Amino acid sequence: MDTRPVTLTYGSDTLDLSVPAAFLAGPVIRPQALPAMDETELLDAMRGALAQPIDRPPLREMVTGKRVAVVVSDEFRAGQQERIIRVLCEEIAAGSPAHVTFLCATGTHEPTVYAMGIGEWVKRWAAAVGLEVDYVPHSCDDPALVDVGASPMGTPVHIEPAYLKADVRVYGHESKHHYMNGYSLIDKQVVPGICARATVAANHKRSLSPDSGPGRNPWHSDPARQTNPFSQDSQAVRRMVERIALNDAGELVECAVQTFGLDMISDKSSIYWVAAGDPDALCATATAKADVQAQFTVPRSRYVLISPGGPPASQAMYGVQNCFDMAMKGAVQKGGEVLVCAPCEGRPDLPPEVRGFATSPKSLELFWKNLVRLRHEPLDDAYRWIDENFQLYLWKTWRVLRNFGHDELTIHVHSQLPDDALREAGFIPVSDPQTWIDERAARDDGQLRVIDNGNKLLVLGE
Repeated sequence: MDTRPVTLTYGSDTLDLSVPAAFLAGPVIRPQALPAMDETELLDAMRGALAQPIDRPPLREMVTGKRVAVVVSDEFRAGQQERIIRVLCEEIAAGSPAHVTFLCATGTHEPTVYAMGIGEWVKRWAAAVGLEVDYVPHSCDDPALVDVGASPMGTPVHIEPAYLKADVRVYGHESKHHYMNGYSLIDKQVVPGICARATVAANHKRSLSPDSGPGRNPWHSDPARQTNPFSQDSQAVRRMVERIALNDAGELVECAVQTFGLDMISDKSSIYWVAAGDPDALCATATAKADVQAQFTVPRSRYVLISPGGPPASQAMYGVQNCFDMAMKGAVQKGGEVLVCAPCEGRPDLPPEVRGFATSPKSLELFWKNLVRLRHEPLDDAYRWIDENFQLYLWKTWRVLRNFGHDELTIHVHSQLPDDALREAGFIPVSDPQTWIDERAARDDGQLRVIDNGNKLLVLGE
């Protein structure tokens, strides 16, 4: 039999499998490989973007004598955060600002887990250029967050005071496709990035809409892909708070705040695209660049074999679920079968009962335990309960329930999780992926689509 070798990412390791050629529905789908760049090339690319900003003067000219807030992403993603911090420190120091605060946009992530390394990098590179800075690891439950009213869509907005006090607001970001926002753009560094838990929850409840999801965002050039209540609200919140300042008397005032962004599509060792300047222009460009780099449109298949990629995506079912939205849903036919390969070994700092299922006791309770509880309920009843009792993490429960109920998918899982626990949540454990492939190939009733690094790409079904 003519077979094709297939290698899938499995946590920090790989799975080497073989698929009959006639059963394979085309080449393995994975993000476009980026050529590795050395330290000098990476820094030069970012500095070059800062030297030629889009629709903005150079950042060093904007910050002279001004109060500056710089928003950077947390450590949940593996990318160029340290180098972004370094070049922004260099550029801002060259302009002699009056005061600089770096804010780590942790959203609802625990700052003691996801923001500590960011703080060390801020201190290191600020000191290297003689820049005095304050550092704020955002806490979504901080009572000092400022109430600035409601977004046009009704989301109550509470945000970091250091951001509101700044005359110039700078974003250091890395864009990509996103499972709810459509695209991870600068908008997300405001909400959920530096907003209160109540703000994030109200915004995230919009993810229950079937229009909220991958490939849809108001910044997209295709009008048919611009409707997404989740990202429309994120965009509106950023635009709203960029017109509000907190003055020295502690009063909220309307004003024309200056904004600047440094954005890119990148990974740990390379940059595909980088630009600086007007945050709006960067958001619009990033959607197009992400589509070129990691969007795939394919016929839907009866079977799908998928890996979310390496850690942290592969560490818990909470994160693995992202690839259900990003890639699995667009690749599989209604009523199809999927094998998800991810070790789900969990972070060692988490309690054993949480490890591999979720990222915290709270997300275990809301995402996983509600999935176990609701999977036997009629889909309409499950939606009604989630809608009426919505909290963060429940949107993931709803998306998986839709996979089972509306899409009629059978989802198999190859992992380190206990078989009984997987079955309780509606998944079917698989100990040997090769046997799973061989058995389905023998049925001769469809083809297999293989997707690697499914958390980092977008698959649209024809």
